[in-house]
Amino acid sequence: MIEAVHQYLEELEKSRRFSPNTVTAYKKDIQSYLDFLTQRGRDIARVDFHDVRDFIYELHRRGNSARSIVRKLSSLRGLYRHLIRIGAISVDPTILILPPREKRTLPEVLSEKVIAEAIDEAPVVSTIEIRDIAILELLYGTGIRRAELSDLNLDSVKDKFIHVIGKGDKERIVPLTGKAREALDTYLKIRSALANAGEHEPALFLSLRGSRITTRQIARRVEKMLRRSSGAKKLSPHQLRHSFATHLLDRGADLREIQELLGHTSPKTTQIYTHVGIGRLVKIYNRAHPRAGKTQED
Repeated sequence: MIEAVHQYLEELEKSRRFSPNTVTAYKKDIQSYLDFLTQRGRDIARVDFHDVRDFIYELHRRGNSARSIVRKLSSLRGLYRHLIRIGAISVDPTILILPPREKRTLPEVLSEKVIAEAIDEAPVVSTIEIRDIAILELLYGTGIRRAELSDLNLDSVKDKFIHVIGKGDKERIVPLTGKAREALDTYLKIRSALANAGEHEPALFLSLRGSRITTRQIARRVEKMLRRSSGAKKLSPHQLRHSFATHLLDRGADLREIQELLGHTSPKTTQIYTHVGIGRLVKIYNRAHPRAGKTQED
């Protein structure tokens, strides 16, 4: 049965194109579940609903957040679907387990001014700095995830568009802004200076060693650029994705169009940006309308 578990994890890595971070998280989730079963003297092939429920209760007891528990449950469901598919078991013990409700927090959005200053005031002396500006322009101009940016190849760039392969191998075409295309062209002229690993490296964005840039490297470089203008302590490339969607919505873009650009499967995922827009609208209203303040008693 352990071999079947390893087979499932290999399938995640090779067949379904999960990111390395996701695969690592799934491995930890499944290992903690296996450890729990071992402590109870239970075999994964003979687990029932009560064992899974007790595992969820134990996660609650340890202080795991609702989001963390939802992810762990998703890991187990994927595993049991695999075990049923290969005939190792006949009943999925997770099917009756209801995930806890996540407390949805609105995504943090950077202002247009902060992003513009981060790009326009960034130094452009070294090849790395030129590359970083192209990365920032691309993340904000297209709304792609940092893992999707890391996966881009030279042939992913199609004139004024990029060909993106997202979660679950889903492909989409995303237009480039004029600024993003300009920054990309500037970077491509000096890209060969980074290609120490050889001329045949297909990756669009390279590290100093000439290899494909990693998601962690992207996060560090983007955070450094944004901190110059923002001053915030906690910054990430994902905020550029949130800002991309929110700024489009603020300027009248249709929610369905934003969903397509972001590569969201369900419109429910994109609808969170309507709440962001309403929240910003309320703040503007309260600040600007002469009758929006608290009323005073006579």
